[in-house]
Amino acid sequence: MPYTRRRNPTRQQQANREAQRSGANAEYLVEQRAVIYEAQMIAKIRKRYEPYRRVGGAGKNGMFKAVNIGASGADFELWLEDGRAGYMEVKSRKATRIQLGAVGDAQAIELTRLSHWGHLALVLVRLVDEWFLIDYRAWTHQKKRSLNRDDLMLQGARCEVDEHGFPMFVESIDLCKQRADEYIKSIE
Repeated sequence: MPYTRRRNPTRQQQANREAQRSGANAEYLVEQRAVIYEAQMIAKIRKRYEPYRRVGGAGKNGMFKAVNIGASGADFELWLEDGRAGYMEVKSRKATRIQLGAVGDAQAIELTRLSHWGHLALVLVRLVDEWFLIDYRAWTHQKKRSLNRDDLMLQGARCEVDEHGFPMFVESIDLCKQRADEYIKSIE
C-alpha cells in the first residue's frame, strides 16, 4: 500500500470548517428554542434538512452513506400564531462581521421569492455572542460587502437570549420588519 501524506488544511478550509461547526451549534440552539415556542403555542418552527440521497444499505450501527443532491435552501420554516409564515436562514460567525455572500444563491432565491409573496424571509445572525434578526429585504448595503453589529442593529433587531442561552428571535420579528422598512426607505 503506497504511503500517503496527510496535508495540512489551507486557511480557507479551516475557516470553512469553523463556520460549519459554528453554524451547526447555532442551528441547535434555534431548534431548542423552537421546542419552547411550540410548547407555549407561539410558533411552529421546523428544521429543513440538506437535500441528500441515501447510497447503499445500512452499515454498522444503522449508519448509511449519503450524497448531497443539490444546493440547500433556508435552514428553517416557521409558522406564527398570528398566521404569518415563512423561512429563516441561520448564520453564525465567531467574528465581528458577516459577509453578505454568506447567504447562498439557492437560499437567496427562496428568501427573495417568499418576501415578494408577502411571507416572512428572515436571516438570524450570531456574531460572537450576540444574535440579530434581519428581514432579507434589508440584507444589503450600498457600499460594503459585509455587515457588522452596527449595521445589523440599524437594518434589523438584536435578539435577547433566554436563561438557557437560546435566542428569542420570534419576539424580535416586528421590530426587525419595522427597521427593514425604515432602512429600505432611507436608501431609495
